[in-house]
Amino acid sequence: MSTTIRVSEKTRSRFAGLAKATGKPMTQLLDEAADALERRIFFDHFAARYAELRHDANKWKEIEAERAQENSSLSDRSA
Repeated sequence: MSTTIRVSEKTRSRFAGLAKATGKPMTQLLDEAADALERRIFFDHFAARYAELRHDANKWKEIEAERAQENSSLSDRSA
C-alpha cells in the first residue's frame, strides 16, 4: 500500500538525484532514510541516557560492578 506525501521541490529533486545515482526507487530511499533517522534517534537517546548515568556516581558504580561480574562469568575456561 502506498500513499502520497508532500515534500518541497528541493527535497523531491534531491531524492530524484539520489535515485538516479543509486538505481533505487525514491520510495526505497525514503524508507531507508526513515530507518536511518530512527536509528540515529535511538542511539542519540541511548548516548544521552548513558551520559546521565556517568554523572550519577552511585549508579555508575552499580554499572561497573555489573560489568565486573559479567566479565568474570564470561571468561573462557576452555584453555
